[in-house]
Amino acid sequence: MTSGTVSLLFLFLSCNLYIPASAQQAAQFNQVLNLNGDMQINSFTFPDRSKIETFSQSQRQLIVNQNTNPISANQVTGSTGQPFVALMQQSLSINTNNANDLVGGQIELAIDPNMLQQNAVNPDNTFVGQLSPDRQSWMIMEPMRSVNITDNTVRLQKQNNIDGEYMALGRQTVETNNALTTFGSGSQQSVVIQGSGLQEAEFVDGFRMSVRATQPITMNVDVKNGIEQGMLTQLQGQMPINNFRYLVTTNLAGVQPDLNRMVTVVQLPINAVRVQQMMQQMGIQQGGSVQVAIAQRGILQNPGGATGQLQGVGGQPAPAAPQRRARDQLRRDTLEARQAGTPTQPQAANPAATQLLLQPTFTPIQANAVFDSLNMRLAIPVGQVDGEFILTMQQGGAQPQQQGQPGEQPRPEGQAPTPGEPPKPTNGTAGIEPKKAERRQDAKSTSNSVEITMKEVNRMADAQQWGGYAPVTQMLTDYVKANTQGK
Repeated sequence: MTSGTVSLLFLFLSCNLYIPASAQQAAQFNQVLNLNGDMQINSFTFPDRSKIETFSQSQRQLIVNQNTNPISANQVTGSTGQPFVALMQQSLSINTNNANDLVGGQIELAIDPNMLQQNAVNPDNTFVGQLSPDRQSWMIMEPMRSVNITDNTVRLQKQNNIDGEYMALGRQTVETNNALTTFGSGSQQSVVIQGSGLQEAEFVDGFRMSVRATQPITMNVDVKNGIEQGMLTQLQGQMPINNFRYLVTTNLAGVQPDLNRMVTVVQLPINAVRVQQMMQQMGIQQGGSVQVAIAQRGILQNPGGATGQLQGVGGQPAPAAPQRRARDQLRRDTLEARQAGTPTQPQAANPAATQLLLQPTFTPIQANAVFDSLNMRLAIPVGQVDGEFILTMQQGGAQPQQQGQPGEQPRPEGQAPTPGEPPKPTNGTAGIEPKKAERRQDAKSTSNSVEITMKEVNRMADAQQWGGYAPVTQMLTDYVKANTQGK
């Protein structure tokens, strides 16, 4: 045993040494337990070896039960990899009488080593999943977990409130910690979506996708250099933040509607320093703002009007897309010329072409956008993920709108119809309404865009430069200067 292993073992064991024996209680499920309010440690161990430890600022009570029918372990958000499996037969349900002032709350779940071996899960890839507020997925908070290989437990730490339902989960990946995917179109850069449950994938720059689909999908994300001015004519004054495009390609390549019923939340990272510089060049002052949105250049569904080859579920021919006779013939010839060398017949293992024919212009995605200020990402749901995505911005005051004009290209899947246009099916996503963005003073949602003030951008830029943490060394230097001047 190396000295590093001994030190690590001592660290894990010492986590429990500070708890006095009088504070450690053997508890039963469905038993009312008291939390003392004198900031002394409370520690409860249950029959399945699960444990709850916390300090409390006020006298509270809690009760713990098991749920024998939890939701599936393949419904996971918050992790950078997938797929996941359950490492417990039952989930743990914790309820308190409004204990919102806890300090250092920890939930420890025991792991069966046999289940780890059977499911090929590395102990370092074990997590505590918390049931989401809508009870649809297990949320993983990677920075708040710790794993103790010695006694086969995993913890969720730093909690101020422990009400909720919890499950021990295992991630079946070779990578431990962050499991990021590189950009590219090859098989080595592919992400495999199982076709059941909710799966997430994150790429090397923070681009993230949360996919819920009914068919197995192979997905690649690549980056394409440059954005031509002709691609921006539908953006009504919005400008691209970056000078590249994210190209998302799946093996189903936009097949609709019966081969692939899916909805995806795409999350594009925001380079706060770049946005700050652009706002300064625009002359935006401290109280000014910009609206940030996501635009998509979707695929053209069956641009040639083909009626054969493609088959739907059960071997039935899929309905043919109608001929778009109104489309300008020159534009069609130009677009088809770009496709030179692309196979015209679908491959047997892939019902779609290997290279997509994209719409000529980007259009704003018509769905509710949410700003994730913690991870500096803008998220928005789409029904059709194939195509290209860019971040756009314009000076605050006018919400970006998609304009309905004669002869315009069809909207990418998942976008809302323009006023006066009847709603259309969106690949089985009807009735799914994303959560609205939390309204804030410095960053607020305006439907398909988010308004961010210069004050918020400056704060984000500072956080980005300091790695997301407090500028400790700068604070120390400033403190020394302030206390040594004039002495």
